Amino acid sequence: MGKGALGLLSAYWPEDTARYAHTPLKPLNDLVLHPAAKQGAERRAIVCGAQAITYGELSSRSRVIGAHLRGRLAKGARVAIAAADAGELTAALFGAFEAEKLAWVAPATPPAVDLLRAFSPELVIGDAGDSGLASVSLSDLLGAEPPADAAKVRPDYKTPVIAHAKPGGGGEVLHNQKTLAAMAIAIGSFYMMDAETTVVLYEPPSGWLSLALLLGTIYKGGCVYAAWERDAARLPERVDYVVAGWDEAVRRFLGAPAGERGPRIGAGAIVGVEEAFSLSRRRRLTRRFGAPVLTLLGRNDLGPVMGSHPSWFLDDAMGIPLPNVDTRPMNPKDGTPLNIGWDAVEVAELGVKSAFTPAGGTAVDGWCRSELLASVDPTGLYFLERAREHIKRVR
Repeated sequence: MGKGALGLLSAYWPEDTARYAHTPLKPLNDLVLHPAAKQGAERRAIVCGAQAITYGELSSRSRVIGAHLRGRLAKGARVAIAAADAGELTAALFGAFEAEKLAWVAPATPPAVDLLRAFSPELVIGDAGDSGLASVSLSDLLGAEPPADAAKVRPDYKTPVIAHAKPGGGGEVLHNQKTLAAMAIAIGSFYMMDAETTVVLYEPPSGWLSLALLLGTIYKGGCVYAAWERDAARLPERVDYVVAGWDEAVRRFLGAPAGERGPRIGAGAIVGVEEAFSLSRRRRLTRRFGAPVLTLLGRNDLGPVMGSHPSWFLDDAMGIPLPNVDTRPMNPKDGTPLNIGWDAVEVAELGVKSAFTPAGGTAVDGWCRSELLASVDPTGLYFLERAREHIKRVR
């Protein structure tokens, strides 16, 4: 990237996509879920198994579950969600957000006992197995009258409301209401979603990728198909987006018989990556999907960072930063931010400053370390480098 080329970045930004988006200081559900329910209570929010849950139903259930959790547990208490049914899982998650409890979504059904115990929840919603932990079914929560003293308290936007495993183990990273609200706005804007958007999730919201796309779609009033269930709903002939992590996409689609491509995709397949990817496999996935593969870079400790915009991408490029995400070159030896821009360096570690970075990541001078090597071309597209030995010296 030549000197002065950094000024071209704003000129090449996609139309109708905000570079920075304001995040109102509101409780997460009051910003993401309840307004969508008011605008279209009968619209489908989640399709799972043989049922569809409307926005009105999801909003109502989240309020009831939230009231029960507020009356039963202290603020910030840890709640594990191990519901096998995708509709129940989603309702329980938004109920935990409503009550400002710290939620953890089980990544498998049934969840491993050691994972549940490691999270140390005060309550498990769903099947706790033989973990010995206190549990309750969603039907019991929805079937009982909420406690009389379960009134809402003044929201605290910095209180953590969801926990994800830190990459490589060794702890948790925590999102609060504000970071999740910013994520929903950024994803909904970047992928140009609206109330007619249909999104297929092939993995539950137990990590950054599916959580981000779930929140973004609900914020815009679209419809989410939960395809991670064993008895998943039959998918429509055409959808706007399908969403899967890189490994899941390769396993499910490149490993499947040629005739099992899935629904026709209108906008693209959003494939989450956490490191440099194979260009040949991306192109093979594109052929199998019959639609562009839009890579989305992120990690549990970073949140979503950058992606291929539906209107602007190259197959070998990672993409561009999401709204409200800034990047900076960092010294790959020690992670210190470099006092130069991307126009003065060929390859450097990617530093991230984001409105939706969770607490618990590794930060240096306010910039989160990605430990990923990147370069930028004159149009502002970012490319990931595969090997550390290819680092070029900073000029």
